[in-house]
Formats: sequence, structure tokens, C-alpha cells
Amino acid sequence: MQLLSFLSLAAAFASVTAAQRDLPPRPDLKYDETADWYKDHGKPIPDVAPEITVIEANRSYVVKLECPDCPFLVKEGRKASWQERDNSLLLKFDLKDAVSDISIMRLNGATVLPLDPMPLHINAYQVAGNLTHEAMDSIIHERLLDPDFAWQTRYHQFPLQYEHTLLKTETPGQWWMQFDITGFPWGKDGEPVHFDEDRRLVQVLVKEEKLADGAEKSLSIKDVQIVERYQRAQPIRMKCGKLAMVKTAFDPNEWDEYGKLGSWSRVWNMVFGKIGQYWLDHIQHNALLLPLALLLAFLIFFARVWHQRGQQEKAMDAEYALLESTQEGLPPAYSDIPVIKIEEYD
Repeated sequence: MQLLSFLSLAAAFASVTAAQRDLPPRPDLKYDETADWYKDHGKPIPDVAPEITVIEANRSYVVKLECPDCPFLVKEGRKASWQERDNSLLLKFDLKDAVSDISIMRLNGATVLPLDPMPLHINAYQVAGNLTHEAMDSIIHERLLDPDFAWQTRYHQFPLQYEHTLLKTETPGQWWMQFDITGFPWGKDGEPVHFDEDRRLVQVLVKEEKLADGAEKSLSIKDVQIVERYQRAQPIRMKCGKLAMVKTAFDPNEWDEYGKLGSWSRVWNMVFGKIGQYWLDHIQHNALLLPLALLLAFLIFFARVWHQRGQQEKAMDAEYALLESTQEGLPPAYSDIPVIKIEEYD
């Protein structure tokens, strides 16, 4: 018995050691000191990182978006405190695979062109507003903004409430993608945080171009801007009279494991989830009812897959119409397509 216990402990230790070997090396992040620290140590205050940092031209950028309404969370070891200070959110736009049949761009690891089906959770790291060049370089070098980064750091990550807008331009194969952070699902007191209307937003101009051989297309980022709301790009009007734009709003507090609160799809998912749980608890061990239950589960599963696929296709039709169209009048009238939110500009 003691031998078995020893072997079990040895196996557990070996598995932990193997897991540690598989982890990437601990990141060497450079953290900023306070202005008083630099003054007390007789050192000049380093330069502040720009609002837009180019990682690779036309392919990858980091935006430091100021957030005047954001509560600032400071982590010191296992302790955390809230402070009132200038801060920013880091948004990384990059082309993971620039050559594809469908153009793809990601924001902090989430696919935003074309926009993935809802719910699409996007998180952003919060940093001080005066983040320095050195700190930003270390964040990029140590891949803090990559979705598979697993280490704990002094930087805190917030889930975002946002609006995503895709605008067609007069140039075929070219679009504006606008990303507007509207709040946090929780803040200092645990309540949702809604930002003021005077906040700035990010807009990215992307263009899809054919490669030299003409067989495939390559997506290129032509411009990245941080603009006031009144300065954002405006949509064009199609021949059908509709605006060539699709706007989608997402609030994490409006979703749970079954779907969006108040929607029929959520009711559908919840009913089938409850039926499945009842089957696990009461029917799966009953030999007489098992064949009937398996048939019912089979039908429910495929009905649910068919329903979800239909909802996703309807929600994405408008955006794919913008991405695939080359003529101004080609996209359909968006009023009949159930996107989450569509709004006209003044």
C-alpha cells in the first residue's frame, strides 16, 4: 500500500514537472515607475508610448485608446485597489492569415472582420495613460496581447461592452471597421460602467487586393485612426436607399450560457438543456426508456444545430454582403436582416 502511494506521488510530481516544462518562459515585462520615483532617483522621465504603435506595417498595430471613464485597477501582488488616474486600453489589430478566400482580421484574438457570431467576448488590458515606450515594447515583445498568454501580471484585463460597425466605401474591396468601447460589464462597485458620449473610437481602413498571380486575395490594413465621434467615417448610401453599413452592439451582461436574455433562441437552448440534464439524471440508466430517449436526444440535437445555424447565417448575411460586393447597389436592404443593431448616421 505504501509502495502504491509512493508511486502515485511520484507520478503526480512527474506530471507537474512535465507541465511546468511545457509552459513558456515567464515574461520579462518592464513596468513603469511613478514620476516621483524618477525624480527622486535623479533620472529623466522616459518618453510616453504613442497612441498607435506599428508592429508590422499593413498587418499588425497596437492602439492605446484613452479611457477617461474607466475605473483604474492597480494590482500589487495579491492585493488590488481602485484609483482615479489617467488610463488607457490596449487594442491589438492584426491579420493572422492575410491570404484567404475570406478576409480575416482579429482584435485581441477575436475575429472582427468578418465579425464572429454573438456572443463575441473581447477583453482588453488596462495600462496607465503615460505608459512609456519601454513598457510598450516589452508588452509587444513578451506577447502580452496574444490570446494564449497565460501568466499573471500587474496589468488587469477587462471584458468590453462595445459597438462594432462595418462601413462600405466608394472603393471596391475597401471598408472601414469602427470599434467603439461603450463600457465595462462591472466596475469598482460591481455595477456596470457606461461611458460618456464624448469618448473617442478606433477606425481601421482595410482593403482586399489580388496577389500578383491573381488567384488569391490578400487583406491589408491601410490606415488606423483614433477619432472623435463626430469625425468618424460616414457610410455611403446605396441605390436601394439603405446605408451600406452594419452595426452590432454587444453587452456581456445581456448574455448567459443559453444565449441573449429575452430572445427566443435562449428559450430554445434552455429548454433543450433542461431536457438533456433530466435525461442524464433519470433516463440514461433505464434500459426500457433508453432507446426512445436516445432517439429523442438525436432529434433534439439536430433540430438545435439547424436552428442555431439558421440564426447565425441570418445575422451574418448583411456583413458578408458588404464584404463580398463590388458594386454599390449589390448589398440587400438591411432592414429585413436581424442584426443586433442598425442605426443611421445624421
